[in-house]
Amino acid sequence: MALVALEINGAALVGATSAGVLFNEPGVALVQKRRVAFGREAVEEARRDPANSYRNYWELLSDESLPRPARGFRSYADLAHGQMQGLWKRFRESVGDISGVVLVIPAGVAEDRLALLLGIAEEAGLPVSGLVESGVAAVRGAASGRACLHVEATAERLAVSRLAAGDGRIRREEILFDGRPGLRHLRAAMISYVAGRFVAGSRFDPLDLPVTEQELAGRLDAWLQAVLSGGELGIELDAAPVTATAVLTRDDCLASIERLLGAAGNRLRSWCTGPGAADVYLSGTLAEAPGCAEVFARLLAMEVQVLPAGAAALGALERFTPMAGAKDRHVLLKSLPAADLADGPGTARNARPDPAAAPVAGNRETGERTPTHVVFGGRAWRIGAEGLHLGSSPQPGGLSIVLSPEGGISRNHCTVVLENGQAVLHDHSRYGTNLNGAPVADSAPLRGGDVVGVGPLEFLIAREVGGDGS
Repeated sequence: MALVALEINGAALVGATSAGVLFNEPGVALVQKRRVAFGREAVEEARRDPANSYRNYWELLSDESLPRPARGFRSYADLAHGQMQGLWKRFRESVGDISGVVLVIPAGVAEDRLALLLGIAEEAGLPVSGLVESGVAAVRGAASGRACLHVEATAERLAVSRLAAGDGRIRREEILFDGRPGLRHLRAAMISYVAGRFVAGSRFDPLDLPVTEQELAGRLDAWLQAVLSGGELGIELDAAPVTATAVLTRDDCLASIERLLGAAGNRLRSWCTGPGAADVYLSGTLAEAPGCAEVFARLLAMEVQVLPAGAAALGALERFTPMAGAKDRHVLLKSLPAADLADGPGTARNARPDPAAAPVAGNRETGERTPTHVVFGGRAWRIGAEGLHLGSSPQPGGLSIVLSPEGGISRNHCTVVLENGQAVLHDHSRYGTNLNGAPVADSAPLRGGDVVGVGPLEFLIAREVGGDGS
């Protein structure tokens, strides 16, 4: 009898067996008078019939009545149960005798939702052998003592887990970020960006007509992949009696994604440098959203390792050992044995801050993106190789900003300096320095728009982009 794994992420429900990934299905339901369909079978028709389609039921899982009750489905839990039954049938048809199912759960799922999910799985007939958090399943291992950040997304949320390896295991230490955007928000932003380019190019908004809105949504991923690979792309839509045209550019596309991911990326950057530097792993589901891997690499100013689709389900299947006690099977595991990394970490590819350029030491930003000034109290100090020192009694040499010796401000608190073409923040303080609300671990690269916190004070990191000082 075989063990199988099922990753429960409404954006991608992944089933894995000893032979590999068996299925990768979106959490989409279509409930019509004469037809009920789930997953990929439902996607195309759901675009044409939004009134009878449901998308976020895994994320909104509850026993409460649906806003629009459908035939045979009274709640989001009913929809999840219906899709779960179909997935379980596919497991049985492919594998035959199954001894148990490992459920792989995204980080940050609330306990009440987890309990409901477990009940749905067992009611659908799944012999649940255990629950494993996705990050420790997806990341097979790391150098002992070195931390990893696992970045994943559901339809509604982005979560970042800090993992650590030691004593032959990899464990989740804490969740550093849990909030928006989710994959639904990223897709909506990309649809809005492309629609805006049609308005600019042809004075036609494809979102005004259902037929052109559906065509845009259906062709979106192919267009984005093409422009991210080529730099610029001319596109068109049939908007009878005319053909609407637009031009997409790689930079504008990435900028649209960056506006959504910026808050999360900026919060994480201070954990990715210095003595406590962490490697960053992007889940395959998130990386499948065009441009996301490249934007995270740019925001973090470092190389990002992209995990293949299904890595969490396959990792759980590879390293999970069923437990004997019935109660233990219902405990969410946040650590697993580390795998032998002799064959590599199991990543699909690496994304660098500038995919068009060769990697450079430290993965620095290009000069045209490097911040140039620190702004405070209506004045701007230029960032140079001699350093800008902040504190109540800053060290001599270079420029300095002398601050009142308030609580939380050290004599020589921190330095902003230009090193090898990159603006870097170094913390020397007793109390700590923050970058975008997160503590800095010794040092961190800076980007325009960052906010450095020194005690109760905030300093804006800016970049001069025009000869007039703008």
